[in-house]
Amino acid sequence: MSMDLDKVAERIKDLMDSKGLKQVDIVKAIGISKSSVSKWLNAKACPSGEYLRRLSEVLETSEYWILNGEHTYSSYADIDDAMDYMNAYEESMRDHYITELGLEPRLPYSIRFLKEEFENKIFSEHEEFEKRYEPSAEQERQIEEYEEYEEWLEWEERADDFIENRSTLEQIKKYPNLSVFIENFKHVEQPLRSQSEIAERTNSNLSKTLFYNQEDHSMQPIITIGAQCSVDLTKRTIKNGKFYLIRTDSFYGVRALFSQSDGGLLLQCKNKEYPDEKISKSKTDSLEVLGYVYAWTNMDPW
Repeated sequence: MSMDLDKVAERIKDLMDSKGLKQVDIVKAIGISKSSVSKWLNAKACPSGEYLRRLSEVLETSEYWILNGEHTYSSYADIDDAMDYMNAYEESMRDHYITELGLEPRLPYSIRFLKEEFENKIFSEHEEFEKRYEPSAEQERQIEEYEEYEEWLEWEERADDFIENRSTLEQIKKYPNLSVFIENFKHVEQPLRSQSEIAERTNSNLSKTLFYNQEDHSMQPIITIGAQCSVDLTKRTIKNGKFYLIRTDSFYGVRALFSQSDGGLLLQCKNKEYPDEKISKSKTDSLEVLGYVYAWTNMDPW
């Protein structure tokens, strides 16, 4: 159906006259150019989209009536209650928007226009705040140095644990293969470690338990850096999702293991910042599973 621009213009003018509104008032109330309103009133163009919605709010009628001269509802009671509630809430913000934007309170602004302008104002203020307090290049350098220093302190505190890991790794290398190492391994009771009950509850072999100290953040938040991990050297069969202490030519540490349908292995980290690794079936011989990690003690200093 072709739009009768003359009738659309007539309906807009009639409502403007009944409300005592001038062309400049419409321009200010819905945030549009003077030339666009002029075209509507002179039947040169038809309001549409967002500006049609805003115009209907200012003239207190429906978009459909402006365009067609009739209402789609027999009464406003037919309109969904939820929509009424939303409209009522937005209207309750009208005075706040007008005050914050410093606008003339006498005009019947479109609430959609006010809301958009207010959101733009808040966004601009937020951007200005960020620019004002953005650290200088020197401050960013100092922050970076401080973060590096904190990381160094953390590693310094864990140094003894990591030395113990290296010592264990060196012991493993002295044996012709992992099976011989496990066969000759002897558990050494360490202070502050009550492993007997834990080993019993997890059906683990305490006499073949090796202690590994987590060296990085790759298994966070489950196993944190510095955590003491108990590894049963007799449990090396892979059960998907379980944690294992593994060794390759370039890695010694804990990963969750998953057998793949093609015979390969997935080495999974729990920290998304660390990439998982897939090992093809042909390369699985290069990976040694030392044992099952059946317990770990995370430490969170005060």
